[in-house]
Amino acid sequence: MQAKRYESELEKHFWFHENAEQIDESISAVRTSFALYDWVRLGQEYPPAMDELLQVRGGLITKLINEEYDRNAFRDLVSINAVLNEDSKTTEIFKLLDSEQPEAANRAFNFAQPALIKDKEYELYVKYVNPQHDFLRMKHSFESGMLSANNSDSNTSRSDFYINSFRNKAATLVAVLVVNDRELEAAEISTLAKEVLDDPQFHEELEDTLAGTVPVPWP
Repeated sequence: MQAKRYESELEKHFWFHENAEQIDESISAVRTSFALYDWVRLGQEYPPAMDELLQVRGGLITKLINEEYDRNAFRDLVSINAVLNEDSKTTEIFKLLDSEQPEAANRAFNFAQPALIKDKEYELYVKYVNPQHDFLRMKHSFESGMLSANNSDSNTSRSDFYINSFRNKAATLVAVLVVNDRELEAAEISTLAKEVLDDPQFHEELEDTLAGTVPVPWP
């Protein structure tokens, strides 16, 4: 009975992973986070479930290497690697794209950023950075997000999300520039970031990044 229950759960996980977004795109975040964590937990008790998840990952890797770049495939690969605590696998595939498909690597960079930071691949990271352009995107995302949060009933939790996201992204950009000997650009971004978010603790964090301290990816 236990084996049948596990088998049934695995079938549900696989079906959800393969079909959920086609039915409702709004559950994409659940599909690539909570659902995958549940799948991993099942795999810890029922090894065939882990084998199936690894097969899914293997298929994504094959697709990314042998076919044209697929945004959703790379996103799914990053998500699976994250729940397995194997972010280095993301870095490996990104390096392969960087060497063989640079345009694909450019498109994949947004998803690969946390893994590259965790693996201290700062030189590779900065290769895909456009400081002023990237900062303006962060600023726009932060300001539009805060505007939306302020008009929402759950504005406290949402505003905290946008604040923490901006803080981490801006601090990471500054730090990566510093460790790649681009201190002048780092100082410029730091000044701009302080103007966007007037928060003493954030300003202290930026001072740390100007000294070369790279923050841990968030969330």
